[in-house]
Amino acid sequence: MSSGTSVDVKHARRRRLRATAKVRARRVETALDKVRVRAAQALTPDPDGMLARRVAVEDAEREVRELDATGRVFTRRDTGARIRTRDTLAAGELAPDADTSDRYEVECLTHHSDPLFFGDAGAAARAAKESDVWCGGCRQLAQVPHSVRARVRKGLTPPAS
Repeated sequence: MSSGTSVDVKHARRRRLRATAKVRARRVETALDKVRVRAAQALTPDPDGMLARRVAVEDAEREVRELDATGRVFTRRDTGARIRTRDTLAAGELAPDADTSDRYEVECLTHHSDPLFFGDAGAAARAAKESDVWCGGCRQLAQVPHSVRARVRKGLTPPAS
């Protein structure tokens, strides 16, 4: 008994499958060629490109040193208070061989609070994010509802004194 599929249909299906296989093989070859080209470029880098990357890295490092010397200023989204963290070692205030337990300084620029000192950059960043814990002015701002702060910022109501 026959399957009921004519020979012409079988040949057409075979041709379609063969054509699809050829297209897939071409795509794989193209992808492999691209990978080979990238590998060859990685093995023999462009000297001008390397020089440009080296200059960019040096510029970025210099900018980070300058930022650390002057300090990074964080602005709290909820209250708008500005908090500065500064690396005192980069600023040249600490000698390189001095005790680094007070290396990072955090202060509230909005309320001019006394600075806090930390030995770890992560602890200083956390303190900057949580200024309402250690700064009295920020604590008062955090207690005011957001809708009131937003109205005052937009100038819809005069600030309460």
